[in-house]
Amino acid sequence: MRAVLSLLALAVALPACTRVIERPSSAPSVVTTPAISERTIERSPAAGATATTNCTWESQTYSNGATTCQLGAQQRCNNGVWERTSVGC
Repeated sequence: MRAVLSLLALAVALPACTRVIERPSSAPSVVTTPAISERTIERSPAAGATATTNCTWESQTYSNGATTCQLGAQQRCNNGVWERTSVGC
């Protein structure tokens, strides 16, 4: 009889020891708040501003800032003008 009472007491006491206590948190949740967000913003030139000019090399058009190898030297397009960089190719 004592063994049954001991098991009964243990069965009642054991769940109380493993109970999970949850407290509300004021910090934002990692799941709902992304760490990194990527945004793409496209803007047109302001009124009165001139748009950047593309460059051309061997009948190929390159956008402003593009680089290409021309005659053994790297060239960068800067508003429609090829400028030589210090990098050889």
